[in-house]
Amino acid sequence: MNYYSPAAQERVRDAAYDAIENVLNGMFDPLSRHALTARWNQACEAMAKYLEAQDDGDE
Repeated sequence: MNYYSPAAQERVRDAAYDAIENVLNGMFDPLSRHALTARWNQACEAMAKYLEAQDDGDE
């Protein structure tokens, strides 16, 4: 069930997009494996929140 307001859904979406953009930008920067992994994990968590916010309970 979706308990997120439309404004909260938009904020979660923006955070997910920013996290993914951060990962993609990091692929071209000289980052350590640990730093890139940390960015990847943040992006996965942000995307999970985004998908949870989009869930309306229908299958």
